[in-house]
Amino acid sequence: MKTLGWIILVISALIFIWILIQTIRGLLWNQKLNQYKDKHNIERIPLRRQGLLKKSYGLVLSSLLVVTVAFSGMLSGTSLPSGKTLLNAIPVESGTHLKQLIEEYNQNYYYRDAILAPGALESAAKANVEKTRDFIKTNVQVEGVDEGDIIKTDGYQIYYASRYDNQIQVLTIDDEGVAYLEETIELGDMYTDSIYLTEKYVIAIGYTYEYFPMPETELDYVYFGFVTYSGSVVIYDRDTREVAYKLETTTNFYQHRLMGDAENGYALFLVGNQNVYGDDPRPYFTEYEDGQKSSSPLGYDDIYYTPGTPIDNMTVITGIDLDDFSVNSEAFLGGVNLIYASLDAIYTTQYYWEYDLLETKNYTQIIKYDLDSNLAQVEYAGQVQVDGYIQDSYWMDEYDGYLRVVTTSSNPIINRLYVIKEDDDTDAMEIVGSITKGLGKEGEMVKSVRFNENTGHVVTFRQIDPLYRIDLTDPKNPVIVGEIEEPGFSTYLHIWNNDDHLIGFGFTADLDGRVTGMKISAYNTLTSVPLDEYELSNIDEDREGYYYSYSEASYNPKAMMISPSHMIFGFPVISYGYDYENGISTYESYYYIFRIDFDQENADDILQKPIIIASDVTENYLPIERGIYIDEIIYTFSNGQMTSYDLVTNTYLQEIEFTSK
Repeated sequence: MKTLGWIILVISALIFIWILIQTIRGLLWNQKLNQYKDKHNIERIPLRRQGLLKKSYGLVLSSLLVVTVAFSGMLSGTSLPSGKTLLNAIPVESGTHLKQLIEEYNQNYYYRDAILAPGALESAAKANVEKTRDFIKTNVQVEGVDEGDIIKTDGYQIYYASRYDNQIQVLTIDDEGVAYLEETIELGDMYTDSIYLTEKYVIAIGYTYEYFPMPETELDYVYFGFVTYSGSVVIYDRDTREVAYKLETTTNFYQHRLMGDAENGYALFLVGNQNVYGDDPRPYFTEYEDGQKSSSPLGYDDIYYTPGTPIDNMTVITGIDLDDFSVNSEAFLGGVNLIYASLDAIYTTQYYWEYDLLETKNYTQIIKYDLDSNLAQVEYAGQVQVDGYIQDSYWMDEYDGYLRVVTTSSNPIINRLYVIKEDDDTDAMEIVGSITKGLGKEGEMVKSVRFNENTGHVVTFRQIDPLYRIDLTDPKNPVIVGEIEEPGFSTYLHIWNNDDHLIGFGFTADLDGRVTGMKISAYNTLTSVPLDEYELSNIDEDREGYYYSYSEASYNPKAMMISPSHMIFGFPVISYGYDYENGISTYESYYYIFRIDFDQENADDILQKPIIIASDVTENYLPIERGIYIDEIIYTFSNGQMTSYDLVTNTYLQEIEFTSK
């Protein structure tokens, strides 16, 4: 509770009590005085009305002050800077309170109730501004909200950060499409998993780790120790390759998004997990800029919790303004499983479960944070609990003031769709519409979801793949309006120019529901049958021994290169084989490029025969990880090399070998 609120409340209450006592005493003495005068035949003098009115006014004003303070949020911190009243979340406000919450949770963990409360070249730098080249950006969920990936391009330069080396390869593409390896940025002790690109900076996000050996033991051959990880953001100037800014935190980054543009400025938002153990479990931030180092913790007033939720972790939302490198953060006690980001908000999810003899109950807490990308500011806005769990960020979507969410649960399997509206005055979020029956046949769980404005698509699977079309025009009454069935299922859906046309990527399956291979499918969701399909299961059919193939695209949409305007859908595939006779394992990597045209008269021609860029067969795992499209040339990247392919002449152009450390 806030100290100032208590002080004002106590003072106003004491004033009220004092005036009340004085008023009562005055009335009692006046009554006794009148009795005495009556007994001795002394004439009474009427009470002065003005005095009574003053005391009455004092009582009324002091009582109003008490009530106002008590309900204004000054006592419990029940208001946000936005003016919203907090009904669910409570600021921690002190280290003592934070430790108390953590200790109470640890003591009661196994009995927890799951129910929640309601240098690049100068010429290239100049060309960056002109942006005349045609290229395909990272496949993202929300247009205008960039997602980090291991490769980024602006059409003139390509930055590639392989997962297997802590370095970034910088390639420049000339006017003829020829690639030159300009530089390799060494990241030192930082291991990156994602990069971003702006006109001025390349941003590397990852982690650093430090190993602490335990004291020596009597057993010399036994080694003990532990590793600590810290989240790292390193921002490099693209012209000088120098570090412009660096942030290290005790938080491990889970996800992040980049918003803004060159005209209005960029803001980087990061979502991370922070452990809650130690003397001070708050997130600490260490910044490096212009040769200066500064460190500070997150304030207790910026850490919130919800009674009834587990607090074995802390979710930290951080915004970095890329104009002045100012940092803003808030935290919520509890972990994060998924995030969804719109242009104005980030939603985090955390799911819980409880068991009984008959069923397992799943719940998901969804927390919304409002974002100001101009100032890189974050503010907690509200929360809601839904039944079931959310498996993928694509199962969430925000449109026209409503959050749409698909969940699934097991034992028994139930699939649901919720439409959620945020309250304007409090941090409550209300379920205003739902579909709780008919979304999937018996035993079918959700495999993929895609929303587009007032239309939703959901794929469920057990033995057959129903693809449901949902009309969300009336948020309070969502309706299933169509269904397509086919063997197998899609793990990813992409809207192809309009609501009716869809491309699905996923797996083929037999009648028993066993996965048999990969496929890409084309749909018109206004019809009851799929339009076209291409199976990738023939990759290994002519090879001897044991073989199987898979693609990162089956679980990571950023591995796909997609552009309906270019009619291109591309993704990598890796094939593993084992030769029983010679006892040799081999790897062969491919990059598939489909041209997709829904205007074809014959539905079987929508998915045209793919172009397949193949790597050499090796005994080492060196998969093609990404493909980049620039002016009708495809550049594929693996940890070992870059290969370029001309889509006009259908010829290989060049290879560049990468040297690993």
